[in-house]
Amino acid sequence: MRTTMLVFFLFTSVLIFPMTGPASAGLTGQEGGGDLYLSCRSDNDCVLTPTPVGEEAVGGQSTATTLQPQTVVLEFDADPDQSHIALLPERIERLELDVRQQTESGGLLRPEVSVRLILGPSVNDWDFPADLIPASVSYEPHVLEDESLDLTDGRVVWVGEPVRLIVEITLDRPGSWTVNMRGASLIEMDIPWSASPSQEDVDEPSSSTQPVQTNFEDIHRGALVGADRDCWSFEVEENEVLRLLVTWYDVPIELEQPHPVPDMINDIGRRAPQPEVITESDDETTQVTYRWRALEPETYSLCMFGSPDRFQAYAWSGVFGYESLGPTDPTGFTGRSLYPSGAGLVEATGESIELHRQSISGVFLSVVLLLGVLFMSSRPSTSVKLRYGMMLPGVLLLLVGGVIHPLFSVADEVQRNEEMLFSDLVDQRLQQLWDVSATGVPEQTLVTHTGATWGMLDGERLQLRLDIETARPTDDGRWQLVVPELEEFRLDQAIFRQISQSQVPSTDGTLEDQTVRFALLAGRSLLLDFMMLEALLMVDEEPASSVLHIDTIMVSTISAGSPTAPAWSTRPTSVNTDDWVQLQLSLFPERISVSLCDCDLDLMDVQIIASDGFEASDIPMSWGLTSAQGLTPYGPVLATMGVSVATVALALEYRRFHKARQMAYDIRPQPERTWE
Repeated sequence: MRTTMLVFFLFTSVLIFPMTGPASAGLTGQEGGGDLYLSCRSDNDCVLTPTPVGEEAVGGQSTATTLQPQTVVLEFDADPDQSHIALLPERIERLELDVRQQTESGGLLRPEVSVRLILGPSVNDWDFPADLIPASVSYEPHVLEDESLDLTDGRVVWVGEPVRLIVEITLDRPGSWTVNMRGASLIEMDIPWSASPSQEDVDEPSSSTQPVQTNFEDIHRGALVGADRDCWSFEVEENEVLRLLVTWYDVPIELEQPHPVPDMINDIGRRAPQPEVITESDDETTQVTYRWRALEPETYSLCMFGSPDRFQAYAWSGVFGYESLGPTDPTGFTGRSLYPSGAGLVEATGESIELHRQSISGVFLSVVLLLGVLFMSSRPSTSVKLRYGMMLPGVLLLLVGGVIHPLFSVADEVQRNEEMLFSDLVDQRLQQLWDVSATGVPEQTLVTHTGATWGMLDGERLQLRLDIETARPTDDGRWQLVVPELEEFRLDQAIFRQISQSQVPSTDGTLEDQTVRFALLAGRSLLLDFMMLEALLMVDEEPASSVLHIDTIMVSTISAGSPTAPAWSTRPTSVNTDDWVQLQLSLFPERISVSLCDCDLDLMDVQIIASDGFEASDIPMSWGLTSAQGLTPYGPVLATMGVSVATVALALEYRRFHKARQMAYDIRPQPERTWE
């Protein structure tokens, strides 16, 4: 009971202690925290402020000419300085510069302007050409909207890093120039995430050599900022089981600290045995439970340590207890982590139908019937009307619908060149996630790959062949297809198989940091990939075959989820952005939880609470999904018509032939009989 209450308290503390700070402290994720106004207290004191302040405008007089242009440079530094760690957005919403020049000839000019925006590691340059404003046209400032930011060198702005705008105005004619302020010139951005280290790191111990004395069962809060070492010292009492529960508050992947087993060392310098580790991750926190059995009662020090250029807040507490079936006990795992089949399906409105491949037996029947018709039509005695009125059309219908079409259908069901099967897609996705979860991989690369739909990056082509057994009618008249491989798909087996094939075993038998990270990422990514695949398997007409082909180019788009765990950041080119966003909003689950136990047997649990607002109308129309069709979608109809016409023609000819023979027999002279 104590363990359960502690886990509940650590989880709910996310809501009590949100990772936010005051909006005035540079770039923040709060509302308006990405808006920067160009403000000047004087001509030589210009700053970027969260609200418009200072002079209405700054300006001067220019004597420049075309041969001797004049350059004016204004520098705007963020005020106050950056005191938050902030995650930059992928795009800037709006940059507006109200720069104008009144020439001596009386004309109004937008002069040439070059802009450099420095946001921590991101440096962006834009140029605006000069433009003469006719007297009949109202003046409009230089405007930049929905422009991509260069995030090549990273998208994290650290405390104290520069946030600066440099405006270079080039004047090539005499006159007075002005830069209007007080809201007329501004930068608008939507900062997706930020945190204040000074507010989060409220319980940081002094050092590993001087740990803070504490009670093991108290709740502690803090943060690992860079390569911090946070250490505590406490007494361990008599116990059968000692549990250390650590809740890590989710941050963007670029900032996430590694979560190695904390150092647990007694007062003579001996390290405690390797604990069992249970890791549970959802969209808000990562909860790690370390369990030691019958740890010797004495004084221990506990140290958690971080890595450079990383930041993550945490809360931890300990529990002394006895063996039991609790929420942190490995026996609480189900033993089988199945994908919750149907999580991406909408409600069916009718009875499902079974789909089958094209049968070759129908071809033999059509060939036999075709030969029979050809034989009958080739006889000289065959009726001309039947030969050209029914037999010839029947031959054509049989040839197209009963022979050529089925052969094309069988060929269309064969796996094409460069086409993957479902198992190939899963293996490729797992290998991709394993590669990017390795130590040293740039964090932006990790974010890009884990958030990509089915692992397909911008510009990549998805070619997939699926075997479908069931089609379900929906309320909008379409058919949703069910993938049989998902009905009993073992997420844990697929993930641990990839680990066993790729991991170099550790010396102590525990899972390495990369392995834990990969398992949690793979569990979440596969769940979301399968949900999106299920949702998009929708066709307008009842499929003619159980074989399905997907062929589409994927492009970058707005991602779902949170900045700490992006999802579905690529989409098929044939699905527009608005439809994709609508699908994301309705399909994204309310909660995803992946748990991993590094114990005697590696165990995994997955839980998902699907969205209750997902409907068929949220699913886009055609997007590169086709069913094996053959020569024509009307092949079965043509074959049926051919069989019917040929059968009737044969029956009529057979009847006419026998009637003619009987008539000939009736009119033939009879031999005379003699009587002896």
